Amino acid sequence: MSSRRRMAVTAGVITGMFLAALEATVVGTAMPTVIASLGGLSHYSWVFSAYLITSTITVPVWGKLSDLYGRRAFFQLGIA
Repeated sequence: MSSRRRMAVTAGVITGMFLAALEATVVGTAMPTVIASLGGLSHYSWVFSAYLITSTITVPVWGKLSDLYGRRAFFQLGIA
């Protein structure tokens, strides 16, 4: 693998990691607004648990699909 290609791959992976961290920040920032619209702080744990369960369930599914159909396409889909 050439040095230029290695740098492009590294930049792509770093971009993906940055977007994943940004997504977590956006969820944390939006949570008070979501909780207020649901009617109280007592729903905070339910909303956060639903988010975590959904994330936990979908990660292996997308992983298996990327094993079957190619990681590059699913990585690009995830970034888009």
